[in-house]
Amino acid sequence: MKHSKGFNTMHYMCRYFVVALLGAATLSACDAHVKAGYFDKDKAQALASVDKFRTLYEKQDYSRLYDMGSPVMKGSVQKEQFLTAVQASFAKYGKYKSSVLVGSSCFPNEVRLVYDAEYENMKVRELMVWSVPNNDAELVMYQISPGQGEFQKESQVGCPTP
Repeated sequence: MKHSKGFNTMHYMCRYFVVALLGAATLSACDAHVKAGYFDKDKAQALASVDKFRTLYEKQDYSRLYDMGSPVMKGSVQKEQFLTAVQASFAKYGKYKSSVLVGSSCFPNEVRLVYDAEYENMKVRELMVWSVPNNDAELVMYQISPGQGEFQKESQVGCPTP
């Protein structure tokens, strides 16, 4: 049986429509939640979480510090490893005394904060990365380095400090 040219065109159009529809369904199944335009709110939530982080550190409540972690952080480090690392950090740096926020960058659902901090035993530079998928900030990464070198302000994105 011979098909007309119109049938072949319609057949291909339907095939492309089905492929496009399947592609859209696949993408909609992904769990991607982006809150564009909320940088100030995300940064405020991250800053509030830093205050909570510091309070828990001072109380040496390391288990609740771990609980502040994002699923990414918890997936990359076991709780026992985290507790051991924080205890060693407390022994090395001592009690938290003060800090100054020297830089920040905001991205959709993420805030990065850089502090020059003073602990009982030394001055350090801290980098904190917070995920802000909803109303609570979750710790993704914390890095502490001895010393406080010059900070490149031009590296800030989205929510620079004044």
